[in-house]
Amino acid sequence: MNFALNLHSRNSHITRRISEVHKILTIFITRKLVTIINCALMLKDLERHARMEKTKPKDVSKETARLFLISRQGFLQEKRGRNETLEAIKRLECVQMDPISVVHRNQHLVLHNRIVDYKPSYLDQLIYKDRLLFEYWCNEKSIIPIEDFPYFRYRMQNPSKFHSPFYERLKAKRKSLKDTIAHVLSEIRKHGPLSAQEFKQKGKIKSKVATSVLNLLWDCGELMIQHVEGNRRYYDLTERLLPSNQDAKTPSREEYERFMIRKYMRAYGLIDTRHWRFGWLPLKASQRKNTVKKMTEDNELCPVKIEGVKHLYYVSEENSSLLENSDTSVSEKVHFVAPLDNLLWNRRIISEIFDFNYSWEVYKPPEKRIYGYYVMPILYGTRFIGRLDPKLDRQNRKMIINSIVLEEKDYDRDSLVDELAAALQRFLKLHDVSRISVEKTSPKDLKHALMCELG
Repeated sequence: MNFALNLHSRNSHITRRISEVHKILTIFITRKLVTIINCALMLKDLERHARMEKTKPKDVSKETARLFLISRQGFLQEKRGRNETLEAIKRLECVQMDPISVVHRNQHLVLHNRIVDYKPSYLDQLIYKDRLLFEYWCNEKSIIPIEDFPYFRYRMQNPSKFHSPFYERLKAKRKSLKDTIAHVLSEIRKHGPLSAQEFKQKGKIKSKVATSVLNLLWDCGELMIQHVEGNRRYYDLTERLLPSNQDAKTPSREEYERFMIRKYMRAYGLIDTRHWRFGWLPLKASQRKNTVKKMTEDNELCPVKIEGVKHLYYVSEENSSLLENSDTSVSEKVHFVAPLDNLLWNRRIISEIFDFNYSWEVYKPPEKRIYGYYVMPILYGTRFIGRLDPKLDRQNRKMIINSIVLEEKDYDRDSLVDELAAALQRFLKLHDVSRISVEKTSPKDLKHALMCELG
């Protein structure tokens, strides 16, 4: 009996001890859980603050933004030779082409401002001999580094999904032109590079039809331009011209779009969600905004608030340090900026950040032109100070400056005249002429000062 009572008492004691230990453990675990939850909440709050800090706009002055853009576009680099011409194009991502030749064509004017000793032969060799560049749609028809070619295969093989002008013109007739297309490809396969003129001479295809078909096959990536003679373009099979080390794989649409958006952002420097050419893709405004929002959240983009500008711009993370360090002075050198220069692609940027309104008047009726047919902005350091309207008289080997109009008033006259004269001398050298005629200037006495400086 006593043994049973003792056993019961001992069991009761053990039960109480277990209960006490359980309570202690429960309190300990509860406290630890509370600590863990509090730590998790603190960490989440820190992460939120870090994200807010990263998405907080960088405040920069207009002058800093201008210097960043001019530097990013390569105006401040003293590059020379054919190899550095290639490097300049890679930095620019692409150079827009244009057939108008009042002076040298746009692509040559663009590179003239980046390469001290630029010659058009540099570009011709890089495209048609070295095959380090190719021509295709980017910022309109452009010159693009050859290493980008694999990504453009997607667009070439899916022209109906993009605004491809040559394809658009012939897509309704493609079935009826099936035999003509096959004939053109067969002739090129047999005889090598051909132009539309050769097809016309053989009498089987009209010149206009041959040109359209060649353009269509170029648009779809089946042909590349082998070389150019004057205005005549010779086409050959892509498989014969494309370097052997090129990847033959076609990317997916997602891969192509991701590549193009990042290429666009590097090319423009400052990213504007309002820009209709955003990513060089057919994107709606909501898609542009969502893309930028996600890339900002993923720390790929930084928002930029520019002094005196309402709209928020963005800069890629790789360019953010260049923007932050773009607060040093720059030598006030004059550049005559090509009408389709990369710097001018987004005219809203030029208006908002440079306080300069520019319109290329080449397509305006003569009576509506204000400054001239081929008017080019004059960049002086980081400011657009006026416009120049040039014309090359090839027959008499003479450069005619129809007008120079200065709009900026705040400058040292003697220094500006020196820089304008130096820029005109470089312009003459590019065009391989030594004679110049300045027809009119504003202010009027600028003409006399320039002619005295030019000798």
